[in-house]
Amino acid sequence: MARNQPKVEDIIKKAVEAGRMSAERTARDAYKATEKRLYALPILRKKAVDDRERLQELKAYGPREKSKSIVRFQRSGTRLTPDEIMEMLVLDIEATIAADMYEIETVEKALADISGDPYYFTVTGRYEEDLTDEQVAEQIPCDTTTVWRNRKRLVQRVAIRLYGADAVK
Repeated sequence: MARNQPKVEDIIKKAVEAGRMSAERTARDAYKATEKRLYALPILRKKAVDDRERLQELKAYGPREKSKSIVRFQRSGTRLTPDEIMEMLVLDIEATIAADMYEIETVEKALADISGDPYYFTVTGRYEEDLTDEQVAEQIPCDTTTVWRNRKRLVQRVAIRLYGADAVK
């Protein structure tokens, strides 16, 4: 074997280390993505209510004549009847509501898995009520470090529920 050639053991060590680092990065990404989804949950709930109201309004009163959503369906060059436009608008809003509801239900199921934990409020307080660690600590009561540590533990469990093995460090 030539002197400049790396040893097989060195190559294996480097490959194992690269795999370990990649797994840590994937788990960290899953944790951050879980936090984004938890922060988005209360907003998605409000949006779903608003979209349902908009759908009911559309069904009751019809589309607005100069709505951007109508123009979007007329760009293909074919003329659509008002009924066809209405049907497309309804389907579009229903699809949006369905996608948002799927996300809401998925995250809520993951949260239900941790709801029995005594520190569950560390998650809901932060992501749903937008409370600081100090405010959460006052309500539990405990130290802010305890709030942070237990929220991290619980969000990690939610991440595993949402992303599976990719969220495991």
